[in-house]
Amino acid sequence: MDIKFAAPSVPKAGAIVVGVLPDNKLSPLAAELDEASGGALSRALGASRFTGKRGEFLDVIAPANLSNSRVVLIGVGDPEDYSYVDVEALGGKLYAHLARSGESDVAVMVQNYDDIIGTDGERAAHAAFGARLRAYRFDKYKTKKKPDSAPSLKKLTFHVDGVAAARRHFRRLDKIADGVFHTRDLVSEPANILYPKSFVDEAKKLTKLGLKVQALGEKEMTRLGMGALLGVGQGSAQESQLLIMRWDGAPKARGEAKRPIAIVGKGVTFDTGGISIKPAAGMEDMKWDMGGAGTVFGLMAALAGRKAKVNVVGICGLVENMPGSNAQRPGDIVTSLSGQTIEVLNTDAEGRLVLADALWWTQDKFKPRAIV
Repeated sequence: MDIKFAAPSVPKAGAIVVGVLPDNKLSPLAAELDEASGGALSRALGASRFTGKRGEFLDVIAPANLSNSRVVLIGVGDPEDYSYVDVEALGGKLYAHLARSGESDVAVMVQNYDDIIGTDGERAAHAAFGARLRAYRFDKYKTKKKPDSAPSLKKLTFHVDGVAAARRHFRRLDKIADGVFHTRDLVSEPANILYPKSFVDEAKKLTKLGLKVQALGEKEMTRLGMGALLGVGQGSAQESQLLIMRWDGAPKARGEAKRPIAIVGKGVTFDTGGISIKPAAGMEDMKWDMGGAGTVFGLMAALAGRKAKVNVVGICGLVENMPGSNAQRPGDIVTSLSGQTIEVLNTDAEGRLVLADALWWTQDKFKPRAIV
C-alpha cells in the first residue's frame, strides 16, 4: 500500500474519511460535506447507532451531490483522551475497515481539534504508521489466492496542514515499521526454511543498511567453551550459530556513551523439546521459539534504517532443538562459557542454556553499558 501526505483539499473522486466527535458532532469539513450533500451524512447518522465513539465507522455510499464514491465517518472520541499509540490504533482500524471495501484510493482528512495530542503533522504520521502496520501480510507460500481476499486498498493519502512535518515524522516511523516487518517475516517462516544458518544469511542482507554482521559456528563456539548453547543444538543436523550484528551510530561518542547497549535474543528456530519431547498438538507453533532473536533482528534493522545515533550490538543464539541420535539427554552435565556446570534435568528448558552462553560472551566481549 502506498502512503502519501498532501495539503488539505477535498478530492473529487474516491473515498473521503472525516471525523465525528462524541454525540455525533461533525467536524468542520464533515459539516461542509453534509451541507453539500443535502444532509445525507446527518440522515445516515440519525438512522444508525453511530455515536462518535473512538473507532466507530459509518460509510455513506455515493452521497447525493458529491462525486465521491463514499464518505467514511470515523468516530474520534474525546480529543483530550489520546496518546500517539491511540492515534496509531485508529489508523490501523481505519485500514482494516477499508482494506476490502472495494476502494483503491482513500483520502483521510486530518483536522485539528482543541486539546488533542501533538501537531496535525505528527498525528497524521502516527495514523499512517498504524495503517501500515495493519496492512502487513505474509502469504508468500499460498499457491491459490482468491482474488476477492486480496486488499483493494492501494493508496492512502493523509490531507493535512504541515505536510513537510508529517513526511519527516513518518520517515522515522516508516523505518520502525520496516524493522517490525522483518521480525514478522522471520517468525512466520517455516522451520525448514528458517534455521540457524539461513537466519544468519538473512542478517547478512542487512549490511546494505550499514550493519556489521558476523557469526560464530560450532567450531569457534567449541573452542570458546560454549557447552550450554552447543548442548541444545547437538541433536540437530543444522549447525548452531552465534549471530553478531553491530550498529556503530555514534562513532565519535566518548566515555560511557561509547560503550554499546547490547540486545540479546533466544533463537531456537524449532523447539521439539528434545528428548523431553513436547506433545504433538500445537508443536507446529514452536517455529516461533526464535521470536527473541527475531526481535533483535528487527530492532537492529530499524536502528540502522533510522541512522540512530547510538552504538548497539545485537546478539542471537541460534539453535534447533531436536531429539536426534546425538541429542542431549536428561541428566547430562554441560559446562557453560562462564565455567559453571549445569545439570540438564529437562531438555525442553533449553532457552536458559542458549542465553547463558550468549549473555556471558556478550558481557565479556563488548563490556556493554546495559544488556536487554
